[in-house]
Amino acid sequence: MANIKFIGRESEIKEIGEIRKGSFFLVVKGRRRIGKTTLLRRALPEAANIFVWPDKSLDWMLPVICQEHGLPSFRNFSGIVEYLLDNKKTVIIDEFQNFLGVDKSVFGELQKTIDERKLKGKPIKIAVAGSSYSLMNKVFNDAASPLYGRRTHEMTVDNLPIRELFQELKVPIEEFVKTWAVFEGVPYYYELLDKKLPAEKNLFRLLLSKEAQLQGEGRLLLSSEFGRESRTYGTVLTAISEGKTKLSEIASLFGNKKNEAIKYLDILRKEFRFVRKNTPITSMPEKSREGKYEIIDNFLSFWFFFAEKKRNYIEQERFEELEKFFKENFTAFVGKKFEKFVIKLIKSKLLLKEFPCTKIGQQWGKTSQEKGKNTYEIDIAMLNEETKSALFAECKWQENVNTQTIALQLAEKARHVEWHNNERQEQYAIFAKTFSKKITQLEGKKVHCISLKEIEKALQKAKKIKNPPR
Repeated sequence: MANIKFIGRESEIKEIGEIRKGSFFLVVKGRRRIGKTTLLRRALPEAANIFVWPDKSLDWMLPVICQEHGLPSFRNFSGIVEYLLDNKKTVIIDEFQNFLGVDKSVFGELQKTIDERKLKGKPIKIAVAGSSYSLMNKVFNDAASPLYGRRTHEMTVDNLPIRELFQELKVPIEEFVKTWAVFEGVPYYYELLDKKLPAEKNLFRLLLSKEAQLQGEGRLLLSSEFGRESRTYGTVLTAISEGKTKLSEIASLFGNKKNEAIKYLDILRKEFRFVRKNTPITSMPEKSREGKYEIIDNFLSFWFFFAEKKRNYIEQERFEELEKFFKENFTAFVGKKFEKFVIKLIKSKLLLKEFPCTKIGQQWGKTSQEKGKNTYEIDIAMLNEETKSALFAECKWQENVNTQTIALQLAEKARHVEWHNNERQEQYAIFAKTFSKKITQLEGKKVHCISLKEIEKALQKAKKIKNPPR
C-alpha cells in the first residue's frame, strides 16, 4: 500500500496558526476523505478530538467521550466542551453536522456556552469539521439555526496540489495521470494503492472488483448529502457522467420539464457543490445559453459512470463483463480528465507560464454560416484581455500525435472564435503522451508541443515544499 505522509496544506496550517492565537470558533468544510481531521490535528496538536457518530444516541456517546478523554461524567455535550475549555484545552469536533440526526439541542447548548463565555471574557477555542456541505450550511448559514453568526472563521479544505502529490508518489507520469483522473487530490484514496500494480489494475481492484474497498464510497457520499432523495439526484449525476451535459438532455429525465431539471441542477450546484455549469470562455456566464454541466469531483464522475451505471453487473457478480466495460471506456475517461489536469497545471504556473492570461477555460460555438448543433469545440482557450492575445490548445491522450494535423485543425476552429477579431495575437498548444512530429510554427504563429515527459520534468523541477513542523 502507498504510504502518503502529510503533504501540502502549508497555507492552511499557517492560517490556523494565526487563528489559534486568540479565541475562535473555526468551521472547516470539505468532502469525505480530504484530510480535514488530519489537518486540524496537525495544526492544533494540543486539542481534544471528539467524533460525532451518525448512528448513535447522545446517551451512548457522552460516556464514551468522557472515558476516552479521562473526564468526569457529564449529562450534556456542552458540559464536556465547557470543562475542556476551562482546562485550557482546544476542542475539535469531527463530523459536527451529525448532531442534526443525533440531537439538535446540542446546537442550542453550544450557542449558550459560546455566548456566556464571550460575555465573561473566557477563551473559546473550538474547531468543528464536517463532510456535508449542505448540512454544515444548514447549521451555520440558516438564520434560524442557534449557531448562526457564532463562527469566527471558516475554511474549505480542497484537493492536494498536483505538484506535491506527484513528487510524493514517485510514479511514472502516465501512471500518475491515470490515477489522478479518478482520485484527484484526495489523500485517503492514494493510501490504498498497491504500488506494485499498474493504475488500471489498482483502480479496478479498489472500485469495481468483488472485494473493492471503495465500491460503496459513492453511495456514502450521496446518502450523507441527499438522504431519501439520493435516487433522483443520482439519476441526474449518472446522466451527466454519461455525457448528457446540456439542460435539454437532462430535462429529458423529467419529461422535458426544464424548470424541474433546473431546480435539481441549481441545488446540485449551489447547495451541494457536486456540479458546475461551464460556458464558453468568451461568453458572459450569466447571459450565455450555451451551458454544459459537469461533475466537479473526479471520483464521483468515475463512480457514476463505471459503478452506478453498471450496478446490475456488480449485484449479479458479473465482474468479467464489468472489467471489459472498464477497459473499453477508461482511456476515453482519462482523456477528458487530462484536459482538467492540464488546466490546473497552467493555472498553477507550471505550464505555459510564458503566456500570461486573464481567463482560461473551454471554448465552443457555432459558425456564422450554420445553425443548430455546435460546430467547433476547443479544449482550452487562454485569453489575455490586456494584450488581446489568445492561445488555443488541444489535449490528446494519445501516442505519436502529429502536431501539424492538430495545429491546422486548431487554426480552423479558431477562425470561428468571436473575440477581438482581426486584431488579436494568436498561438497554439498541443498536449499529448508523445508526438510523431513536432512543429514550432504554423503560418507565422507559435505552436507549443508539450508531451507527458515535458510535463513530468515541469513537475519535478518545481520546488518541493517541505512538510511543516509538527
